[in-house]
Amino acid sequence: MATTRTRALSDEERQARREADRERTREAVEALRSSDRWKQWLRLRRHFRTYSLTNQLLIAIAMPDATRVAGFKAWLKLGYCVRRGEHAVIRIWMPIPPSKKQLAAWQAAGGDPEEKPRTRYKLGPVWDRSQVDPLPPPAEPVPLDPPIAEPAGDSLAWAFPALEEHAIELGCTVVIERHPDGVGGSFAPAANVISLNDGNSPNHQVKTFVHELSHALLHHTRDEHVALTYAQEELVVEPIALTVVGGLGLDTSGYSVPYLASWSDDKDGLEIIEACAGVIDTLAKRIEDAVGEPQTGT
Repeated sequence: MATTRTRALSDEERQARREADRERTREAVEALRSSDRWKQWLRLRRHFRTYSLTNQLLIAIAMPDATRVAGFKAWLKLGYCVRRGEHAVIRIWMPIPPSKKQLAAWQAAGGDPEEKPRTRYKLGPVWDRSQVDPLPPPAEPVPLDPPIAEPAGDSLAWAFPALEEHAIELGCTVVIERHPDGVGGSFAPAANVISLNDGNSPNHQVKTFVHELSHALLHHTRDEHVALTYAQEELVVEPIALTVVGGLGLDTSGYSVPYLASWSDDKDGLEIIEACAGVIDTLAKRIEDAVGEPQTGT
């Protein structure tokens, strides 16, 4: 049977492809200037906690409603198959580690750490869960979602001890006490105290805990990120809370996603938006790592 060989790209074609890939990434960041795109990214991020910020943005601009993506073979391992005729409209940066041949040649040359072949990255295709179907028995497709948790419930109470442990690691004291109606809690930087309203449900307390813990993290890592105004800090903290608890399965549809409209007109707005998005992703990952993986359901 005849085989089809792919023509090798010229240096000019490779350069053009690299520039096109970089432009795709720039467009994904630029899209955050839009309030709708900003909110789409935050809603999408809760499903892609382990992905880099750049890949989250690439997914968001290609398919804003995506909830889980994987390569063709990865879906098969999960018990699903990409439907015939579906196109990979999403492309994300994928690592290309050194080949065995490259590593063998490097070791044969002395294995100098400074000259070790590096992992490269290229844009590769992935498919969303809306483009796949479960494989028939005896395959056992893995569950893809955590159970839906209502704000008034207590199904997320399991996350409270991990959040408290993380707060204590930051030197914070956590107290549960009475607050006025409508106030979920507070963070007092001078005293390093996180206070939560004892009148709220456990799920509501978890959501507020993540919000106030985000304030504490911003306070303790202020030398690691861009300086934020009060309005920008709230713009960072509430999205962290929504994306973290959304990833745990909490129904966040009743909460609004804050956005600073003046960003879109500010000449430095894009840099601020990108910086804030980076802070949100970094601190959210810290809290998500502390809490651990949510339970999944059918």
